[in-house]
Amino acid sequence: MRLEFAQLLILFVFLVQSAAAQSGRMVITSVDVTSDSSVSSDHLRAITEEVTKNTYTRNQPGEEIAERARYLLQQDGYFKAKVSLADQFVSSTQSTVAATLGISEGQQYSLKEIGFSSNGVFQVQQLRGQFEIENGEIFDVEKIRRGLERLRRLYASRGYINFVPVPNTDADDENGVVTLRIDCDEGKQFHYGKLTVVGSELHPGDSERILKTWRFTEGEIYNGEEVEKFWTDIARYLPLEWPLDQHLEIRQNVSSATAGLTVLLPEGELTASQR
Repeated sequence: MRLEFAQLLILFVFLVQSAAAQSGRMVITSVDVTSDSSVSSDHLRAITEEVTKNTYTRNQPGEEIAERARYLLQQDGYFKAKVSLADQFVSSTQSTVAATLGISEGQQYSLKEIGFSSNGVFQVQQLRGQFEIENGEIFDVEKIRRGLERLRRLYASRGYINFVPVPNTDADDENGVVTLRIDCDEGKQFHYGKLTVVGSELHPGDSERILKTWRFTEGEIYNGEEVEKFWTDIARYLPLEWPLDQHLEIRQNVSSATAGLTVLLPEGELTASQR
């Protein structure tokens, strides 16, 4: 089940990121289930609340709704829950949709344990501490997703910016427990390269101020947490609400194991909203 679980986490992150309201998206007016669906009234209520508070793409709204409903059930331990789109009614304006789902909750699982392999940088206790779920608790895939993200951040704080945690799950149906084993693809440890600033300044001299805010020198171990703090520190020199992942370019040199950073200021004249 290794590939299915990894794909689930990636897909849900994509759904969350794509759920922001924007033109051309659809609103869910109602959610129903087929007569043979096995789902509790509490879960049906929670699913309805979850899917109706988000908007969906016009291309495949039903598939997105089904996947969101499935993820919600898996947060409550129904690891093998099955959700499919049985029917959907799209309005003539293509702006609203009513969906009917086929749902089978299956059995509820608890976490047996989390194990790690191929880890050389951190001890098992440090890695296990990144997961806010105890052995014996309901197996909540959202807690697992957050734990995997915390692992990435932990490794990035030591320069392992290409670290990839590979989750492998083993579900014991007889005892209703899931064992999670994580293979740690640590990769190389990176060090800081040069910091550069390109683009148009909000105010004359901002580029120099940004460079002076940088507290690290070339060759020091890269620290992802410090890079995020640096971005917060230079916010006054950036257009409002500029995200780090879109305006800080990290260029890796694998042979020298260095990561150069480039702050991307606007190109051309700034608009009033950017200022």
